Amino acid sequence: MKIHYVTIGYFFASIKKCKFDSNCLFNYKVMKTSYKILVTAASFLLMATGLFAKSGIEGGYLNTMYTTKTDGVESVEKSDPLQGFYVGVNNDWKIVAGLSVQPGLYYSYGKYSDSEEEAGFRLTASQTEHNLNIPIDIKYTFGILPILKIHVFVGPTFSVGLASQTKVAMSGEVLGQQLEVNAKYDMYSGKIKTEGLPEGSEGSLSGQLPSSVMSRFDVMIGGGVGIDLFKFLTVKAGYDYGLLNRLKGDAAQTSSLNRSQFYVALGINF
Repeated sequence: MKIHYVTIGYFFASIKKCKFDSNCLFNYKVMKTSYKILVTAASFLLMATGLFAKSGIEGGYLNTMYTTKTDGVESVEKSDPLQGFYVGVNNDWKIVAGLSVQPGLYYSYGKYSDSEEEAGFRLTASQTEHNLNIPIDIKYTFGILPILKIHVFVGPTFSVGLASQTKVAMSGEVLGQQLEVNAKYDMYSGKIKTEGLPEGSEGSLSGQLPSSVMSRFDVMIGGGVGIDLFKFLTVKAGYDYGLLNRLKGDAAQTSSLNRSQFYVALGINF
């Protein structure tokens, strides 16, 4: 994480210069209509398939990364990964032979954090995000042994951001006085809350915060492979890539921001 600051103003400017600079662009708006339609459709789908399908619970490790592309720049910038987990429920609706449709409803959490000391100051930055994900996978299962099956799956995942926040804290001594400043930036509303900011220095925030906004909504496409053991246990791994440019506003005219995620999970089927 590169840190350049001399004054309080430079401290806030450094928010934009950290390694996860593409993450600092996150300033989202709610897509309420899409959220309502998506959740309603998923609820009806899960209820309907529940009458004919095998239900299950699933959870595991999740690694999320964002990629930024800018017009006129050949290189692609990748953010530091947000590591966390996901957990939820699914239904496996058999169509014919080994072919089935598997919708699910999952909550996911990811976090990235880093810290550095320079010139007597300590700067700590972190980002957390919470998402609701609804995959609808087409799945095909191959029987190997009575107790062992292998399956492959592919399909879209509809994702809605529930909350996302960047926190930055700086501590150190200035002119013989101990200084501690904390900033919390809501990436969906664009609002910032500060603690410990010296009186009269509020103007240091002007022009230092991201002006671009990003949608909560995403549609990813992906797939993976899994192993079914003893008819009730599943181990799988998969990868998803976001199809939508998450940036909105002026920034979307010259840059694109796409999300990708890798996961490894364990499931129990009923």
